[in-house]
Amino acid sequence: MAQVELDSKYNPQGLEKKWYKVWEDQGYFSFKRQLEQNCVSLKDVKPADTFSMVIPPPNVTGSLHLGHALNHSVQDILARYNRMKGKYTLWVPGTDHAGIATQNVVEKRLADEGQSRQDFSREDFEKKVWQWKAESGGMITHQQRQLGESVDWSFERFTMDEGLSKIVKNVFVKLYEEGLIYRAERMINWCPVNKTAISNIEVEYKKINGNLYHIKYPIKHSDKFIQIATTRPETMLADEAIAVHPDDERYKDLVGKTVILPLMNREIPIVADDYVDQEFGTGAVKITPAHDPNDFEIGKRHNLPLTVIMTPEAKINERGGKYEGSSREAARKQVVADLETEGLLVQVEKHPHQVGHNSRSGAVVEPMPSTQWFVNMKPLAEKAIDVVKSGSIEFIPKRWQNTYFDWMHNIQDWCISRQLWWGHRIPAWYDDQGKVYVGFSEEDVRKKNNLDSSVKLKQDDDVLDTWFSSALWPFSTLMNDEIEEGRWPEDSDELKAFYPTSVLVTGFDIIFFWVARMIMMGVHFKKEIPFEKIYIHGLVRDAFRQKMSKSKGNVVNPLEKMNDYGTDAFRFFLISILPEGKDIIYDESRLKGYSAFCNKIWNTARFILMNQDESFELEELNTKELNNIDHWILTEYNSALTKVEDSIKSYRFAEYANEIYDFFWRSFCDNYIELSKVSLQQGSKTTKPVLNHVFLNALKLLHPIMPFITEELFSFFNRSGNLIIAQSWPELIEADGAKHADVEALLHVIYKIRYLRGEFKLSAKEKFKVSLNIESSNAEVVQNGLSFIEVLTKTEIKFNAFDKGISAVLNFGKAVLEAPEGFDSRSEVDRLSKEKAKLDQSLIGLQKRLENENFVKNANPEVVEAEKVKLQNWAQKSVHIGELIASLR
Repeated sequence: MAQVELDSKYNPQGLEKKWYKVWEDQGYFSFKRQLEQNCVSLKDVKPADTFSMVIPPPNVTGSLHLGHALNHSVQDILARYNRMKGKYTLWVPGTDHAGIATQNVVEKRLADEGQSRQDFSREDFEKKVWQWKAESGGMITHQQRQLGESVDWSFERFTMDEGLSKIVKNVFVKLYEEGLIYRAERMINWCPVNKTAISNIEVEYKKINGNLYHIKYPIKHSDKFIQIATTRPETMLADEAIAVHPDDERYKDLVGKTVILPLMNREIPIVADDYVDQEFGTGAVKITPAHDPNDFEIGKRHNLPLTVIMTPEAKINERGGKYEGSSREAARKQVVADLETEGLLVQVEKHPHQVGHNSRSGAVVEPMPSTQWFVNMKPLAEKAIDVVKSGSIEFIPKRWQNTYFDWMHNIQDWCISRQLWWGHRIPAWYDDQGKVYVGFSEEDVRKKNNLDSSVKLKQDDDVLDTWFSSALWPFSTLMNDEIEEGRWPEDSDELKAFYPTSVLVTGFDIIFFWVARMIMMGVHFKKEIPFEKIYIHGLVRDAFRQKMSKSKGNVVNPLEKMNDYGTDAFRFFLISILPEGKDIIYDESRLKGYSAFCNKIWNTARFILMNQDESFELEELNTKELNNIDHWILTEYNSALTKVEDSIKSYRFAEYANEIYDFFWRSFCDNYIELSKVSLQQGSKTTKPVLNHVFLNALKLLHPIMPFITEELFSFFNRSGNLIIAQSWPELIEADGAKHADVEALLHVIYKIRYLRGEFKLSAKEKFKVSLNIESSNAEVVQNGLSFIEVLTKTEIKFNAFDKGISAVLNFGKAVLEAPEGFDSRSEVDRLSKEKAKLDQSLIGLQKRLENENFVKNANPEVVEAEKVKLQNWAQKSVHIGELIASLR
């Protein structure tokens, strides 16, 4: 027997740390190792021979969550698969500086020490952030290693790296010079918590149960009123007009007159504007140009003043009179109370409505006019639409391109300035008169504009939106780091070889934030698409299909699950539940099942090793000497290989997982391993080589999704020291497919006899007689495999020997098991009849449910599909029980 034996128990933790260190230390994640082995220069590599991806850079403040774990597992499958296929593979890792999130973390840290950002100069505060990054910012990269990600760490990037920062400046300056970046006063979304502007797509609209307040505005020189309705009565302090539709007969005589603004006692005009909906409410609306985007546009058309009544903290400022210093909520209560006191509050009615929140801080945003920096997006969007329409970039699943098109066709200018200290500072300077100069540095600005030292310049305090630098990620990460200020960097050999990247793997929730912007920037600056394919996956939700959040208490920590079940089982679980383009439902019971799968793989390896010769070597497989069961498993393997490869190429990852699971567990373990035990007893010379080859190839098929256990087990078989990560992807093995049907017939008989023994709980030790009453054309096939049937079913087989007993219908006849002494057929018929009646009743209920149009229409497709499978299984079981009953009568 083999001297090398596996531990009796599979322990994932130890081997995970061991192998990742080996992979990383010895450069197995780097394409440079591949180049050295093939004695090839990167300059000579053809694009067709490369595979590349950039990781969606997680926030430097973050830790690994389920979305990361899923996304990164998918990418690792692609990286490991393409490496094994011989592609020069580059998977670029990195993190995002996460302007708002990182500044918040550091400011909270300072607060714990009794300090604030204002206690430091900007430069000193930035030093504090860099210090924090050095101490704590690498947590997520350590967790990525725990997940087994085969990224090339020598290419690790950070969006605030010096080289990337220079590229960001280059892009800003070029867009400004092209007239695509401009500075202007516009209505923006202001976050009172982070005290910064945010872009429109960072606003998340949530439905809240609010009120609609009906208020009377007195018409000047009249005892009449004009009535409006608003959800935000506190903003009336900044009203500048009442608007009505020009065709509204009710108000034609009032247009041009004025009303007295309640509580503020100032006059505001009544204007006519087509925007007003005559059918909504009273047909008259209050206009607050400084605190509503639609009112802002009406205000511009009628030259209305902009009266901002909110401080950066969203409190009422000095223009709010006696309400100064109140929060929005407190001011609302007081305004309503005062209106009621003055008899101007008509009614308050319940009114659910959508309210904008900052998707990061959760704060209710305040629309305000502000001078900010913007990107003119429409010219950039046109080319980005074309490359998807033409098929140069493919969305997978394709339906997500419609989401992309909808947004791109209706794209708005992008507010890119943020009122923060942490981030890429905007490369713009102002003189004492407020004139703006854009350049790479103050020195560059002075040189280009002939400004001597007598002209004082001050750099813009704002930084760029974090997504601005992320939009450059596919090419900025591959460019030369050594960049002279003011010069566009030359293309590196890596950029020439690996750009455009092969695929982008991401969630649908950042199609607008990131995907679209990368396409626009890539096409504009590199004149090429940034990636050829975009694989979009859903979000991970709990068993009740709810989005996971800390407030709901349904968040799952992937690190804990990897510790509990092992990383391989956890990765396999995530991939196996990944539907095509839909949300992922987290069901931990399946995770436990894949932990058992790892144990199955481990114990299979132990069985194979224990049956090797003492100093075994992997033999070449001579397919001409194989027996029927060998041809059967090789045919099964060839089928699995074809399906697995097709699934990976088609980005159907759940099919990949389920196919290799089914092959390994059912075909190899449950069937071939069992059959091989008989072959080994009979002294077959082909069984061990076939066991070895199929098992090792199965490990290779498993490796992209289960890297650790496959590497560990491969090392026990391959004594040369070569690692599975560096192996070539397996190939088809010559097999006689005609023999497959013969073995399927044997397995069919074995299954049916085992089913009979199990159904009637017959002794596992006692040997029973079985008569196979089968057609003569199949008798020879069964006769050739008779020893397998008898050993694996613990029976003595005769052909057409008797017809009485417990029988099971075969595809080609009948298997009759001789009833043991004392067997009570009547009680068994009663038992089975009751079981069938109960099952048939359930079948009727399930059938009615599936015939209910409302259920099929409203239920989740996955639920409907599961019910259909259940119906099919129950119906099949009912037929089987009926056959058993018939055989006993």
